[in-house]
Amino acid sequence: MVPSMLPNSKEQQEINELARQFERVTGAQVVAAVVGKADDYPDIPWRAFALGAGLAALAVVLDEFISPDWASIHTPLRDVAAILAAGVLCALAAIFNPRFARLFLNRGRAAGEVRQYAQGLFLQREMFRTAERSGLLIMVCRFERKVYILPDTGISRQLTRGDLTPVIAAMAPHLADWRPVEAFRAGLDGMAALLARKNIRFTAHGNELQDGAVVEEGAS
Repeated sequence: MVPSMLPNSKEQQEINELARQFERVTGAQVVAAVVGKADDYPDIPWRAFALGAGLAALAVVLDEFISPDWASIHTPLRDVAAILAAGVLCALAAIFNPRFARLFLNRGRAAGEVRQYAQGLFLQREMFRTAERSGLLIMVCRFERKVYILPDTGISRQLTRGDLTPVIAAMAPHLADWRPVEAFRAGLDGMAALLARKNIRFTAHGNELQDGAVVEEGAS
């Protein structure tokens, strides 16, 4: 994972302070997380290989129609080598270039992987152990370019997924330019306003969850 895909130490400190401010205002316990990649997606290099090989094969066929070379016995070997080389180059590009790899990402599967990663992180951090079930996970997955908000039952029973859509939308422009501090500022302000509008308020029970933003590369 490219290091620049994750917040630096200064940005993490600023996100931590935003989280503390949110907790003071709402009484809820929040965990902010940035994950590089929610899954390995082993199918992506193969999809890239298939595309590269397919395009190379098409080019070979067109070349044979335009300028047939019936006399050469080396043409089939040359054509096969060109097709395989194009496929391998595309597969390597998908492995080492996240932008190129994202072209082959199945959006439905990505949404499921992000949700599953968030649920695993929620359990791993034991966010269910707050006195009023007031835990709130806000997770950003950079490769998938998705935000997932997972509230505990003390919050979720009074909200719908649709209520969270404007909060996620407010974060998106900042994430597109990779300004993580501003993204979490917008997300936490939006969540605080949403909880106030729904009259959801919790009694302070001290620091119930481990402090600090979660920063993980995720899947390799």
